[in-house]
Amino acid sequence: MRDRGRGGDGGRDWGSIDWSNIDLSGFGRGSNRITGPSRRYVFIAIVLFLFLLIPLLIGPFVGFLTDLLWFRSLGLESVYLRRFTAGFYAFAVFGALFFVVALPNLYFALRPQVPRVVVDAERRRRGALSTTLRFMWILLIPAFFFGLAGGDEWDMLLRWVNQVPFGAADPVFGRDIGFYFFTLPVLEFVRGWLLAALIVIAIGVVTLYFTRGVIGVATGSLASADIRVAGRTALALARPARAHLSILGGLFLALIASGYLLDQFELLFRQETVLVGAGYTSISARLPALTILTVLVGIAAIVCFANAFRGTLWILGGAIVLWFVASLVVGGVYPALIQNFIVSPDQQNKERPYIQRNLAATRAAYSLDTVDESAFSVADTPTPAEARAALSDTTTVRLWDYRPLQQVFDQKQALRTQYTFVDVDLDRYQVGDKETPVMLSARELSSNRLPQQTWVNRHIVFTHGLGAVVSPVGGVASDGAPLYLVKDIPPVGEPKIDQPRIYYGELTTEYVIVDTSQDEFDYTTDQGNVQTRFSGQGGVGVGSLWDRLLFAIRLGDRDLLVAPQVTSRSKVLFHRQIVPREKLIAPFLQYDPDPYLVIANGKLYWMNDAFTIGDQYPYSERFSAVGVASGALAGGRLNYIRNSVKVVTDAYDGTISYYIIDDKDPVVRNLKAIYPDLFKSINDMPQALRDHIRYPEALFSIQAQMYALYHMTNPDDFYGRTDAWKIASEVFTQGGPALPIEPYYVTTRLPGSSRPEFVLFVPMTPAGGERNNMVGWIAGRADAPDYGKLRVLTFPRDRPIAGPLNIENTIDADSTIRQQLTLLCPSAANCIRGNLLVLPVGSSFVYVEAIFVQATSTSRIPELQRVILATQDRVVMTESFEKSLDALFGAQQQPPPPATTPPPSTTPPPTTTPPSEIAALVKSATAHYNAAQAALKNGDFAEYGRQLKLLEDDLAKLRIATGQ
Repeated sequence: MRDRGRGGDGGRDWGSIDWSNIDLSGFGRGSNRITGPSRRYVFIAIVLFLFLLIPLLIGPFVGFLTDLLWFRSLGLESVYLRRFTAGFYAFAVFGALFFVVALPNLYFALRPQVPRVVVDAERRRRGALSTTLRFMWILLIPAFFFGLAGGDEWDMLLRWVNQVPFGAADPVFGRDIGFYFFTLPVLEFVRGWLLAALIVIAIGVVTLYFTRGVIGVATGSLASADIRVAGRTALALARPARAHLSILGGLFLALIASGYLLDQFELLFRQETVLVGAGYTSISARLPALTILTVLVGIAAIVCFANAFRGTLWILGGAIVLWFVASLVVGGVYPALIQNFIVSPDQQNKERPYIQRNLAATRAAYSLDTVDESAFSVADTPTPAEARAALSDTTTVRLWDYRPLQQVFDQKQALRTQYTFVDVDLDRYQVGDKETPVMLSARELSSNRLPQQTWVNRHIVFTHGLGAVVSPVGGVASDGAPLYLVKDIPPVGEPKIDQPRIYYGELTTEYVIVDTSQDEFDYTTDQGNVQTRFSGQGGVGVGSLWDRLLFAIRLGDRDLLVAPQVTSRSKVLFHRQIVPREKLIAPFLQYDPDPYLVIANGKLYWMNDAFTIGDQYPYSERFSAVGVASGALAGGRLNYIRNSVKVVTDAYDGTISYYIIDDKDPVVRNLKAIYPDLFKSINDMPQALRDHIRYPEALFSIQAQMYALYHMTNPDDFYGRTDAWKIASEVFTQGGPALPIEPYYVTTRLPGSSRPEFVLFVPMTPAGGERNNMVGWIAGRADAPDYGKLRVLTFPRDRPIAGPLNIENTIDADSTIRQQLTLLCPSAANCIRGNLLVLPVGSSFVYVEAIFVQATSTSRIPELQRVILATQDRVVMTESFEKSLDALFGAQQQPPPPATTPPPSTTPPPTTTPPSEIAALVKSATAHYNAAQAALKNGDFAEYGRQLKLLEDDLAKLRIATGQ
């Protein structure tokens, strides 16, 4: 019998089928012809689309233009355009890539699927091409979103293009650490992007096949071998569609195989039972399993591609089943067996070499491998001579806690309703002929405190804060108030402030318009208000109607458009809050949330620490895993950090500079290559500013927490956590709970050092249990030439060294101190216990804690009423640091004057104190006593303490007057 219809159709015998009697509803001739939308409907759809799209684009367009003008005003236009163009190019490339990949799939999905004897090849090709051209605009929608996904990764792509080596390799694959920071994230993103695009395309293709009936129900006398028939009805899929889906399935499996290949590198960041990184099970089981899965799934992908020429579905399904079974057995069961039956019974020995890798990597990633650690043999009590030598300059011993001092500043130095003090910072300044540690705070404008909340007041008249307050850390007046080096409005004192106006700060969230027809409020004198006008370099001009329209839209404020005060010379100052503007300029850095004020060359500046971070350092522990609060730093995911950049902002005109302080950091060198116009060398920073560089508190907190565990370098000690530390605790409010000590800045002489230096430090105690004895002490050094170095003292294990909480308990147990504190602070809310300082003195330590009392009145201004000093075995409390020092170590004896023969006296002998003066002192003492009793009766314990202090002064004068 002669074969009919056999040839280019692949060998099928279509000749026995009577196509005129077969119902091909959705599967065959009729379903292959898709009618495209008419031109009229296309035009209407385009108009509606643009009508909806244009309002959505106005906001981003205005935002782009106004931000460009803002960056240009800072001289950083190239930085902004580099980011924008990188994002735009990435958007265009990934959007076009999706379109190019999806377009042929659309073409194949729209081809007629009937036998070639019915529709000739040329007609089929022309029909599919015509239909594809009519419908390809639909692909622009997913292409837009896939382009956005690529554009959002502009930072990662720029880092990849400009990557630099770390100069160190991982211990498993031998790849440079830079591969994991710069290349691996790009490979994983591209693989994930392709997989998502493939899934979307596959869903679209299958949907088209269903709607066209290519996948559908066929009835009739079908005898073709490649259509599965159950009776006279079957789910049918034409062979070209099978080939198409086989190719898509092969691509899907190929991407799965590439994922297994990349997962091998991810083992180096895996959280194992006792470490981060590839442990015994990962190296012995998971790594081989991933290799096997890569090969098996790769073979399955090849089989799927080959199946495109056979056109059967069972091969495609079999490949997917093979992948599923292999991933379950090889990827899951086998590693679990190794872990449970080989590793767990002998975990310490099996994991020892991998723990060593974790220790080395973590110490390197957090700069803990350069810590200067030394043992310190602690004596019970310093000698009086050692105490006097270390603590004689009482103004350098930190007594004030920033928390009560901020309340004092706000109550006594705000001076006007609209001003406030946000925070108190610690620094050191040359006052006279010596370096003095100080606490200072900026007097900032709070727009919400303005008595009249008008638009003109908030945006034109009240535009800036004014000056700062500076107090020595140990300066205390007789009434318990701080001493001031700089105070009042306009600020007076040393260090001198010539330009006190603060247009950029921590509270400057509102925009302001300067150089208008109306003067700005500056300050008030007895003669009236003093006005000023901004004359700095910052700001963006809003003189033209176009500029005013732009910023009215950007700021959402129509008053800006119609305000008569705005002139052709006016400028708008916005993005004025320090940390948010730093993030806007350089979002690829992480920032300390607490910038600090610096007075230099008569001007005010904000200095902040910027960090380069990463979470792709092989075998390094993530800091959140050891209980560190993440704060603002990357949500706790980081496992690498450097303080590579110092950011300085002029508080007056907003000029900002990024200085690289650690040019050995590969990450910051990578960023420098991307943004050469942004970064400067630390050598370009003026010396007046360099004198105020501090060890960053955010970095120090992370390092201290990490070092609490990673000071152990022996894998067996680390495995058993036998010498784990934690940050010591202290009591802040009388009768309150114990809280972890916040790291604090002090000026002290470190053991073995010949000079006092400004350091940030925190004491450490054993982790776990109830032991509060001190086992270590960590200090971050801030002065040249030792800036950036960590110094660690470890203490003897054979006897307990009192920790801060031990001293707190000793204070509470002392009956004399407890009685005095009960009188001073009958309510716990009235009494604040400041930072408990642990100061190295000679071969031992002196513990210092100030007691602040708040009155029960509405003002609630804290006063420093008592100072506690302690050693390992003694504790004392008096009214002042000097008296406590005398009580603890004995009053300082003045050497007797040399014996000489006095010349004959020609003056009458000194007269005795007149009785009237003695009577006046008695009267004054009685008055102070009565006032103290009255304050005690009224519950005003702060006033009670102050009157007792004045009473003691009168009694001392009486003793002198009466010769007693």
